[in-house]
Amino acid sequence: MSESKKLLEELDGKVTWLLSSLKESKASSLKLNQEIAALKSELAKKNEAFDLLTREKEALENERPKKNQDELKNKIGEMVKEIDRCISLLKV
Repeated sequence: MSESKKLLEELDGKVTWLLSSLKESKASSLKLNQEIAALKSELAKKNEAFDLLTREKEALENERPKKNQDELKNKIGEMVKEIDRCISLLKV
């Protein structure tokens, strides 16, 4: 009987260890799931910010050619006036 008792004690120890291990695994799993949820939330926020910046960039790129064209027209106009002044000075 002592051998049976010894086997039962070993079995009880192993069951206790397994239950403890299961409890630790559940706690670890819960912690990791919370961390995953937090990271998903952070990723969603960063994706929103990225999309906003992408839209702003596109808007700025669409404005830039118009501004550049206006600036170029003004500079060309000034250069033409300067050339006209130089030509008129050469005629004198």
